[in-house]
Amino acid sequence: MNISVYIEPILNGEELVKKLLQDEFGINEINAGILFKKLVKPHFEKFKDNTYILAETNYVDKAFRDSYYHYYSSKLPKYKRDCIRLSFFEDEIIDTSFFDHTQHKSLQEKYRGFIVLRPTDPFIIGRSIISPLLLKTNNFVSCASKFHTTVYGVKFTVNGFPHSSQDTETISCAETSLWAIMEYFSNKYSDYQPILPSKIIKTLNKVSSERQVPSKGLNIAQMSFALKEFGFGTRIYSKEEYSSEFESLFSCYVESGIPIIVAIDNRQNGGNIGHALLAIGHDNINVHQITALPQFTTTDSTLTQTLKTNNITLYDYDNIIKDFVFIDDNHPSYQKAPLATPAGHYGSEWQNCDVTFFIVPLYPKIYLEAYEAKNYVRNFILNGPRPLNNDSEILLRFYLASSRSFKDSLAKNVSFQADLKSILIETSMPKFIWVTEVSSKDLMKEKKANGIIIVDATEANIYFNKPLILAAYQDKMILLNEISGTLESNTLDLHEYRIFEQNLNYFES
Repeated sequence: MNISVYIEPILNGEELVKKLLQDEFGINEINAGILFKKLVKPHFEKFKDNTYILAETNYVDKAFRDSYYHYYSSKLPKYKRDCIRLSFFEDEIIDTSFFDHTQHKSLQEKYRGFIVLRPTDPFIIGRSIISPLLLKTNNFVSCASKFHTTVYGVKFTVNGFPHSSQDTETISCAETSLWAIMEYFSNKYSDYQPILPSKIIKTLNKVSSERQVPSKGLNIAQMSFALKEFGFGTRIYSKEEYSSEFESLFSCYVESGIPIIVAIDNRQNGGNIGHALLAIGHDNINVHQITALPQFTTTDSTLTQTLKTNNITLYDYDNIIKDFVFIDDNHPSYQKAPLATPAGHYGSEWQNCDVTFFIVPLYPKIYLEAYEAKNYVRNFILNGPRPLNNDSEILLRFYLASSRSFKDSLAKNVSFQADLKSILIETSMPKFIWVTEVSSKDLMKEKKANGIIIVDATEANIYFNKPLILAAYQDKMILLNEISGTLESNTLDLHEYRIFEQNLNYFES
């Protein structure tokens, strides 16, 4: 069976897709038009006008083939097992360029990813990776990984985040979110393996008293269990339990470059909607958002009293009001919405949906989670042993990082002072660390800080300052002496430096 190849500008995309749906999947002309308008067109409308499509038929898609052999092939209706792949290039391409090795570099520079169309109408949008560079609007930062693929026989790479729609039978929104997370992590880190729909079903059979297909969706506990089985040390955060800190914790994990599963519903508002999606980034922070950042408040009476007594004004970067970037299987990649209205890109019946839970897929050796880490740092700088000066006004930016990435970024940061840089690079650190950048509103507007606190993310015991690795702020440096177990403080003239921004990817063009 031969592969047919078509190249068209996106302005001719409707005619191309409708023809392919009719010729390859046997869908009649009227239904092909409906499917394009409802499912494919919303993707195309987000792409730049100079986009070109290269379509390939008889494409073997690993995700759909798995669903086909474990489910669709056993049905009476005959489902095709091959898919259509639409590859996207920014600017004009011609077929002869793919046979000319001197043109391959130029093609790679234009390549922006792909969308698979599967023969499961009406749910035809399958596995896809789209680079945010292809979008008309991409003023955001997000998690992204480099994926390898081929187009017309030539190898390409694309930097983006996995996306797929649900087929409602083998995968619902929850299974799709699990698949996307594992697809992302397995491409980025060797510790993890990609998973296919049948693997999710097999894993959840261990804790289910009912059959898993056709899928009825998954609850929070099932999703968390699956991630744990796939190698993560998962943490579940509920809005009810963390209330005032809920959005701050959500933001902290996103700032750390960790895609998180978000559960939304409107049942408390009298509805019947329940949905899962992924949060992978946020919009670019501007000076106006930093100016509007409200002062930090807490239900901890001791911290509140310390702030008041010492006249200290504290800001938490995670409390900046912003839009988050979501991967939603009901919509094209990279939807933006504030956490208060996470379904803002839906119709009116979804507008009263709230985020009720989120699940964080942590590396299993990270024992100090965000809530405890943030509270530890605040107590440390406010209550000593070397507390902030009275009348201070500071902004704290928290994030999780691998010590390897942090030290690499530090070594390349020409604005970071040499003496402190040398100390940090020579200091033994675990695989993951919590970093707090000590700054101010004015400095943060320039993406700068003038202090830093490093905490061991593998140490859950916060007593006697066990997690502290190093703290440097307000011209003092504090280190934990590993032999004596006591804190040692020295005077150090601290300079401004460029903040760490390697956890999330910038795409604005």
